[in-house]
Amino acid sequence: MKAVNITWEAGEELHQGATDLSAWHGFKAYGNVGFLTQEDLSITDTMQQWFIDNEKRIYALVCDYVKQNYQELLEESEFLDVFDEDSETYPTRVGEVSEADMRAGDIFKLMQLSAFVLHHPDKNALGMIFECAWDEEHGFGIVIQGDKVISQGFEQVVYRSL
Repeated sequence: MKAVNITWEAGEELHQGATDLSAWHGFKAYGNVGFLTQEDLSITDTMQQWFIDNEKRIYALVCDYVKQNYQELLEESEFLDVFDEDSETYPTRVGEVSEADMRAGDIFKLMQLSAFVLHHPDKNALGMIFECAWDEEHGFGIVIQGDKVISQGFEQVVYRSL
């Protein structure tokens, strides 16, 4: 991963970090990739280093998890109901998609990364927020701790899990 320059802004509940990243590995960004944390801003360098040291492992875990569970995620969303004889494609925040796109499960076409949620490095955990074609209202959130996905669901799951 290229060097990440994060500019942090303190917030009441969440501190926000802005970057110029427009992608992360195979995932395009929804805007620029952001970073969020509830931790003290004095440890942002430590959190960022933890992220850099673990990002390849995290990427592999996310890809494997979504590919293995994609069909279940799609079925739960009932997204396929939007396609009918009159509409072969459907506009989403991640672009026009067809029923064939959705059934193919190409996660790089169907998901765009919005933000990483960083935690204290001792927790060995990270949350990720995605815009996704199958649930534009709630997005998709995933929380990784160690070498496991410990929680997934709507975007809000990344704030509640740790």
